[in-house]
Amino acid sequence: MKNSKLVSIIQTLKEDERRQFSRFINSKLFNQHKNVVLLFEYIRSKLRYRTSVMDKTMAFEQLFPNEPYNDKKIRDVMSYLLKVLEQFLAYQELYQNKPSELIALSTSYRKRQLWKLFDSSVKRSSSALEKAPTKDMSFHYNNYQLEQEKYFALIDKKRTTATNLQVVADHLDISYFANRLRQTCSMLSHKNVYKAEYDFGIIHQIIQEVNRKQLYNIPAIGIYYYVYLALTETDNPNHFNQLQQKIISNGHLFSQEEIRDIYLHAVNIGIRFINKDQHEQMSATLELYKVGVEQGYLLTNGQISRFTYKNAIAIGLRLEEYDWAKQFIESYKDLLDPVYKEETYHFNLAKLNYSIQAYDKALSLLMTTALSDDAYVNFDTKILLAKMYYELGDLDALEALIGNFQTFIRRKQVISYHRTNYQNFINCLNNLANLNPFDKQARAALTSEVNTLNPLPEKYWFLKQLKA
Repeated sequence: MKNSKLVSIIQTLKEDERRQFSRFINSKLFNQHKNVVLLFEYIRSKLRYRTSVMDKTMAFEQLFPNEPYNDKKIRDVMSYLLKVLEQFLAYQELYQNKPSELIALSTSYRKRQLWKLFDSSVKRSSSALEKAPTKDMSFHYNNYQLEQEKYFALIDKKRTTATNLQVVADHLDISYFANRLRQTCSMLSHKNVYKAEYDFGIIHQIIQEVNRKQLYNIPAIGIYYYVYLALTETDNPNHFNQLQQKIISNGHLFSQEEIRDIYLHAVNIGIRFINKDQHEQMSATLELYKVGVEQGYLLTNGQISRFTYKNAIAIGLRLEEYDWAKQFIESYKDLLDPVYKEETYHFNLAKLNYSIQAYDKALSLLMTTALSDDAYVNFDTKILLAKMYYELGDLDALEALIGNFQTFIRRKQVISYHRTNYQNFINCLNNLANLNPFDKQARAALTSEVNTLNPLPEKYWFLKQLKA
């Protein structure tokens, strides 16, 4: 019973939601079975104590004392409770959006031809939309639905000489374009990572229409418009700059879930520019990380991803914002997933110390991550150690590390993209370590190879060493 669908859903309810659900199932409108209430209270009481035993036999004894156990009977009650629980969850979603609720009420009044009440409900709907904190695709779709209700009312009243049909069509276009652009951006991002193939349909016509009507000034459209352009015209940094400005100015107009996706799109585009050695986008990308983390947009359930943590710090160090990086490392370490917290914290602190050439401290910190079972932590540690050994001139340690790194890549199961990354790094490191410092021709050849090789982690570091 403890692993049933019913109990797994109830476990996700917060305590105030459990209280609301208790009131919900005690309403005869939604539930007329007393045993459904008793079963919920039984499960609720057991969930308060994680060590409590919960099974169908014990639940049956609570619900049907003095009756012999009947598996079908208890399963029926569980099924009834699950049905009411799913109604409650749907009810929560439907009625947390006040404009949608008021528009639905307007629809009901129109169908009953209660015109005074309809007009009042429409005004309340308009007011709720004006005060809505978010101006996302759902906001524009609600505007479309409201204008459509006004049009249907005109038809019902036989007042068709002057209609709002153009307004209805405009709101429908805006909501559709916003949603279609958002979906297309997700498809493009997925395609770039997993080499998937998609049919993008009429997206080119939508882009043309957005341009023609200058709909990119609407945040719900403009943000995805610039994400799309940045993902398709990858050599044009102006699209990323426009995107960054629009996100920082309008982030508050989107739900937490949607703005997080938007920020992830943007920082990934920024990182792509950085990886292509277009460093002028670095400050803009760091600003996205700063605002995204400070405002909570880049957090999930109050936690910061170890990758977000690592990327923000790496860019800060590249920009030599050492004080900010130190503050960030300390301020957000407790928001890391406890599973990765210590390793992630120590690695990034080591990277900070490496950046300020405090090599002894960096090496000491890396002792906690060098033996990590997490392949990517281990890879990152090896790369940082390799850079330090080279800069310190410890070629014996570097040679041993390269051999160990090569073996590690062969044995570990990593996706091909990362395998290529690390192999390219090792190859270039080998060539750099064996380079005759007085052979200008060989240095120029290796510089050319580093510049053209893609992907190559730490490309900027290689170029820095070759210029030294």
